[in-house]
Amino acid sequence: MKIETLVNLIDGELLNRPFISEVVNFTKNVDDVSRGSCFFAEDKNLIPLAIKNGAYAIITDDYVSITDKEIAWIKVDNFSKVIFKIFKYENLKHQILLADKITLKLIKAMNLDKRVVILKNDDDFLKAINLTDKFLLMDKSKENNFANTKEILKSDIDLKQVSLFKSKFKNQEINLPFVYKDSFSKAINFFETNDIKYTLEFEIDRFKPIFVDGLLREVGYGESDRVLITGIENDEIFFDELNYLIENTKHAKSIIVDNNRKELLKSNFNFAMIVGFDVSLKETKEKRLFDD
Repeated sequence: MKIETLVNLIDGELLNRPFISEVVNFTKNVDDVSRGSCFFAEDKNLIPLAIKNGAYAIITDDYVSITDKEIAWIKVDNFSKVIFKIFKYENLKHQILLADKITLKLIKAMNLDKRVVILKNDDDFLKAINLTDKFLLMDKSKENNFANTKEILKSDIDLKQVSLFKSKFKNQEINLPFVYKDSFSKAINFFETNDIKYTLEFEIDRFKPIFVDGLLREVGYGESDRVLITGIENDEIFFDELNYLIENTKHAKSIIVDNNRKELLKSNFNFAMIVGFDVSLKETKEKRLFDD
């Protein structure tokens, strides 16, 4: 990108008249700086190293000493806004695929292709800027009025429930609660339609089982009849998960525990759905030979 175009695009203040005229990539990680990079100097102490590594432009949110007059020095007000502006400019015509949060979790966990970028933060936008061949995905609830978007649709797949926490797909048992079958079918549709490699050896951090003993100490999978179900949020998916739990644990005692009801974990239960907080587990201390 031409320096003149960059400065105008991000409403930056060019602090000098550089000899160089363009940059070839963008990064805020000094270890990724190479010849021709534009470096976002969130840590000003790293500017000398960025220049040594080959930076052609330094973007800063403050006035700094210009130590190399041949490269461009640009002052901006907000790094995140600048990164997003560059991303939108570089991807005006590129299609962005939209999906629900569970589908995105699954795609991230299953993906084996570096071209797939799920857009959530500055690092993701920078990665997308620097890729030519890419698949860009975003949470459909946070879509930012991009011109070229398409929602990932469900596909017809053969998925069978094995247990509360596992399903079977292509004759392989996978770590997938069956409640997420629609999102899983969307993930499979994305991978197979675009001929992208993926793995079935995955797990996600939602509806994740932690087996515990009576003192809330973690034990091995299936080694207890007490299970904490973690990663649950009180959001648009919660009632689907709650109904799924109730329907599949009719002959067990299931409880719902939020931040205001933690005392319920001291009661007798088989399944405890932990909503909106991270539970602290007690450590398992093995007795030594002469311990009482």
